[in-house]
Amino acid sequence: EVKKVYSISILYFDIGVGADYLYHGCSHFIGVHTGDELLIRSKDRDAIVSRPPSEIFPEYIIIRVNEFDKVAVTPLEEWMRYLKDGVISADTKAPGLGEARERLQYYSMSAQERHAYDEHLNAVMIQNDVLRTAREEGQMEGRAEGRAVGRAEGRAEGRAEGRAEGKKDLIERMMGKGLSLTQVSELTGLTEEEIETIQKN
Repeated sequence: EVKKVYSISILYFDIGVGADYLYHGCSHFIGVHTGDELLIRSKDRDAIVSRPPSEIFPEYIIIRVNEFDKVAVTPLEEWMRYLKDGVISADTKAPGLGEARERLQYYSMSAQERHAYDEHLNAVMIQNDVLRTAREEGQMEGRAEGRAVGRAEGRAEGRAEGRAEGKKDLIERMMGKGLSLTQVSELTGLTEEEIETIQKN
């Protein structure tokens, strides 16, 4: 699969005759003797497909900067204004021009200002890295603590359930031997209501 190629020429000198500042051209191959246009054949899912050369060969774009004399309204015109006058409006919406303005501001600084700016950016990155690391460590500690608390609560709950099961088993055996509710209460130290509640659960 051959990649499409675009050739963009930004010209700061006059070339040719024309009123526009932007020209587009494609490769067209015309037979010298027959005058027919050459079509390129390619296999597309086992079918022969004919394509014009302009879909395969390079396209050419010529930008004649000196011919631009409009008020910049569209993104393309904002780029043209920048190429001609070096001006980027503060409220530009043209893709890439905001980044270009930042680069221009950076490279218009003195070497000392650039160094201070770079140091500031490094300090901000280090600070963000420290904060991210602390947050991740805090989350890991929180998870570990949560698991430890969960295990401790689980063990305590398991012991409590075991004691409750033991009491229930003891009460059932005593009642099975024919002891009364009052006798079971005296032997276990539980109230009659507690014994009835344990039996229901």
